[in-house]
Amino acid sequence: MRRFLEENTFYKQLNKRKKQYFEHRVACFLDTTDFVGREEMKVTDEMKMKISMIVIQLTFGMRKYLIEYLTTIILYPSTFFSVLNQREHKGEFNPRSKALVLSWEHFQNKNQKTLDSNLGIHEVAHAIHYTAIKNTDISAEIFYDTFLELEQYLNSPEMKEKVLKANILRAYAFTDKYEFVAVLIEVFMLSPMKLKTHLPKVYDYVSQMLNFRYFDE
Repeated sequence: MRRFLEENTFYKQLNKRKKQYFEHRVACFLDTTDFVGREEMKVTDEMKMKISMIVIQLTFGMRKYLIEYLTTIILYPSTFFSVLNQREHKGEFNPRSKALVLSWEHFQNKNQKTLDSNLGIHEVAHAIHYTAIKNTDISAEIFYDTFLELEQYLNSPEMKEKVLKANILRAYAFTDKYEFVAVLIEVFMLSPMKLKTHLPKVYDYVSQMLNFRYFDE
């Protein structure tokens, strides 16, 4: 566990006390989550740790850091056929099964077209968003209420044009509001200063949604 933690960029920038919080939360996530391999995929400690650290990074600012609608991680070697929409997928969140399904090949960023995209962050963001819609705890309410404020802020034609001209969200973000949030959180986590420079108000909204202030410390 220690070796994987020391390789994690976010963990390394935390102070001693926050590192202890991070370690504890990762351990709790590992204890409460089932990891399942498909198509003869053997789930290793490395896989468990890398996925767990992404989850805990995204929820690190939240009081309720375990995601209620995420109790199982299913791993495939590569793309898989989704029973939800009858298509080949790299990843998906299945709320009914409380499961995150991932292609390990694509989780590792192989063949990634942009540095601002990450399969793990994207799918975990979907799980957080869904949980925020369903729950009423303080972390869920902050996420969802702030997202509604963000939607209202972006509702004007002027702001929509500004977001498009900034050219920092890939086209898939505009599929629907769920994909928009997931892609936006990817950019926030991977290129925070780019988002803050081009769309500072949007950056502030995402920071508030996740209660994530660690890029500003």
